[in-house]
Amino acid sequence: MKLISRAVGEQVVIDGHVKVTVKQIDDERIVLAIESSQFVPPYREEIIARRSDPQSIPETLTRSSS
Repeated sequence: MKLISRAVGEQVVIDGHVKVTVKQIDDERIVLAIESSQFVPPYREEIIARRSDPQSIPETLTRSSS
């Protein structure tokens, strides 16, 4: 894991394709703006974890259509 300190308005560029800008810092929250191509969509970690857990997918989405 890499740790990088950034202030509001500063950026981090990842692999030359993804640009992350710190937009706002509050007591318990950081707001980030993420710029990437349409082929590299950003996902929050909890969304990825939910997708990998079959029990978290609603039954209506897992039933085959007949």
